[in-house]
Amino acid sequence: MQGPDGVTKKTGRGMGQEAEIAERAERLLTGPLSALGFQLLEVQFRFEGRWVLRLIVDGEQGITLDDCGAVSEMASRILDVEDPVPNAFSLEVSSPGVFRPLREPHHFRQCIGKMVRFNLAPEQTEEGRDNQKKSQMMRCKISDVSAEHLQVELEGKILQLPLERIRSARLDPDL
Repeated sequence: MQGPDGVTKKTGRGMGQEAEIAERAERLLTGPLSALGFQLLEVQFRFEGRWVLRLIVDGEQGITLDDCGAVSEMASRILDVEDPVPNAFSLEVSSPGVFRPLREPHHFRQCIGKMVRFNLAPEQTEEGRDNQKKSQMMRCKISDVSAEHLQVELEGKILQLPLERIRSARLDPDL
């Protein structure tokens, strides 16, 4: 199932064929790439004039062009044998970039002490209604991560940010 941004969503009810293929590829590739020292951050499968299977990968020291080549070679061999994609497709491997998206708790842990831009859902009242009508944008520094909250520093104040309110988050370094 594709969202309004055209990105194939990997979870949720009514999952389309694209999401199922992305999940299958993720299951096949996560272990072998981890053994090479790479982290598979995201798998996208979508039609962009042609079918594209896109792997977003990272490593402890970042990722180089040679690393992308090694990941592409290994992924190609695995995908050729396992054949999880019924269509002809192009394989693309890339780094998450400087303004990398943060989706999982371990992504936030890796960014402790760094500036992050958040898009937050409106706060809920006790009755379960939105406290404000619009989402909220916030740029702040992550100082700690727990199972349910991020502790962030905003203008010298420490705030607890519930993970469930985070619609999207990106690393936002000062360049």
